[in-house]
Amino acid sequence: MASTINMKNSGALDIRNTGSTESFNTSSQIELAPASTLDQDQKKKKEVLQSRDHSKATSDFGALLHVIKSSLGAGILASPDAFKHGGLIFSIFGTIFMGIVSTHCTHLVVKASQDLCFMLKKPKLCYPETAEGAFQEGAGKRLRRYARLFRKMVDFSQFITYYGINTAYVLIISSSAKEVVEYHFGVSYNIRWYSLASTLLVVPIGCVKHMKYLVPFSAMANFLLGIGITISFYYIFQDLPPIDSRPAIQSPSSISLFLSTVLLGMEGIGTIMPIENSMRHPSHFLGCPGVLNFAMLVVVSLITSLGFFGYLKYGDKTVGSITLNLPHDWLAESIKICVALAILFTYSLQLTASIEVLWDNVKHNFNKENQGKAYYVIRVLLIIGTVLLAIAVPNLSPVISLIGAVGFAVLGITIPVIIDTILYWDEGFGMGNWVLWKNGVLFLISLYAMIAGGITSVIDIIEEYS
Repeated sequence: MASTINMKNSGALDIRNTGSTESFNTSSQIELAPASTLDQDQKKKKEVLQSRDHSKATSDFGALLHVIKSSLGAGILASPDAFKHGGLIFSIFGTIFMGIVSTHCTHLVVKASQDLCFMLKKPKLCYPETAEGAFQEGAGKRLRRYARLFRKMVDFSQFITYYGINTAYVLIISSSAKEVVEYHFGVSYNIRWYSLASTLLVVPIGCVKHMKYLVPFSAMANFLLGIGITISFYYIFQDLPPIDSRPAIQSPSSISLFLSTVLLGMEGIGTIMPIENSMRHPSHFLGCPGVLNFAMLVVVSLITSLGFFGYLKYGDKTVGSITLNLPHDWLAESIKICVALAILFTYSLQLTASIEVLWDNVKHNFNKENQGKAYYVIRVLLIIGTVLLAIAVPNLSPVISLIGAVGFAVLGITIPVIIDTILYWDEGFGMGNWVLWKNGVLFLISLYAMIAGGITSVIDIIEEYS
């Protein structure tokens, strides 16, 4: 497929297919813009991104903390259980591979968003807007009629997935508080009371809107989670068995559980665009080393280390969270408090993905004078909704696992692959169409993760409620 790529004076990309159809030139030559023109367009692209409102902009370090915290959730504590399903040696390479896949797919979304900002002359785009823009501008604009539908699909997937995660956060906070109180004070209350009491904490923290003001919360959450992981390693490294005492690889059916658990533990695609949009220097997000690459290196390294040594220590006795394998002493119990606080300080960051979708669809119903108040009313109602869901169904964990496993496979892999394929369709896919083949393989991985994670979660739900 030959293509002609011209840079118009307006700065927008004019990408025209010149394939073998009769209405197009069948020449195999590719007309490239002069280097000076390319440099000018790169400069214009940077100027478009820099035209954002920087009054509440986030620094590169603040963005780094946000990415680490959004990707490195409580799922890291389940990494030893993931290694149990994958096998000691296989899981090392599997975790690194899934980290590369997750990072690459996030890169695809951010790059597409920045290119679309340049094409559409907009300072920033959220995840659903990027998805819609890909269908509007890509594939010779032949798929524009499906742009709105695709955006609605992304909206729905993002809202359901992250709202479910926020509800799970309320349950994690409540269950952690319940275990600590019961063990040390000898009193027993229904977990619903703890969920209700959590309202006093999640409402004020959940109302923090701007990424700039969330940096201290992300920093504290990372610090507390780091303490929890460090204490876990203290117990894990005591009397470690030999490596050959654990199987190197498990059965294919068990490996599917490894894949869905690892994906859920490191994926944070829904919060990436709000983080990138809030940066003072958005061009620093991608590249080498770049904020994204450095953050994901930290995330993958921690998940791999804790997963490997945690499974090596506890073997088949490894459970869903490494904290449940630790002894009941004051030091081990402190981990539960640290994890609960880390989750609490992450609540508002994760809520951003849901509120961004909902507010974008309802803000036109309010006049400009009342939009500020309406935004916070809706935000508070969403926060209370997660508490009410936790109270109504205190055993929501397996349901959330289903939403998370399927949702993150869709948001983290499927949609980025579709955006990349559609937006750059007319540019071609490289020698031997390798980009298309690569995207096809990633799509199959996401499909497998959805099916495997979905089946596993459904089985867990049946067992939980039977």
